[in-house]
Amino acid sequence: MNAAKRGDEDAFALIWKEYQPGLLRYLRVKSGAVADDLAADTWLRVARALPTFEGDEHGFRAWLFTTARNRLTDWYRSPESRLTLIDITAVIALPARSNVESEADENAATARSLELIAKLPPDQAEAVMLRTISGLSVAATAGIMERSVGSVRVLCHRGLKRLEEMLDETASAATSPSPVLVTLPLAGPTSKLDAEMEHA
Repeated sequence: MNAAKRGDEDAFALIWKEYQPGLLRYLRVKSGAVADDLAADTWLRVARALPTFEGDEHGFRAWLFTTARNRLTDWYRSPESRLTLIDITAVIALPARSNVESEADENAATARSLELIAKLPPDQAEAVMLRTISGLSVAATAGIMERSVGSVRVLCHRGLKRLEEMLDETASAATSPSPVLVTLPLAGPTSKLDAEMEHA
């Protein structure tokens, strides 16, 4: 992080590679077709402000998603305004993934999950994306959403329960004797839902 703040392009590339997938997932659920443009604009803002950032990895993750949410809010408020579109290589030559097949498999595996999450009520979808998919803490999620910690816990609980119901409905409606399973691309190790709601 310190190297990136000093302008080290390789260090910034590593940060981008780590956080870009989760950022895109969040924005695709929230904004659909303009997600890529919003992500590029978010990274431009982050790159410009990075030298003044103070904090650790967890703080950066929260700051990144706060920046993205603020940009998303601006977009909704001014739908006719133009995005500050950039060629991301103007900020830095970002390396592509070396394993194209692996990336394609990952995209296919997460597409259905994002479709289901997008069907949740907006607040539940955002809470699930930030807390469960992007790996933010309950407190950080509450800060980004401008809600109480208790409210975020409830939104996550209801959202995840609804996702379970949708998965059950999908399995029941399938014509194949084998159930259709969809795995959420969690950001980190999982725990039992009830335990997380009690102790997060």
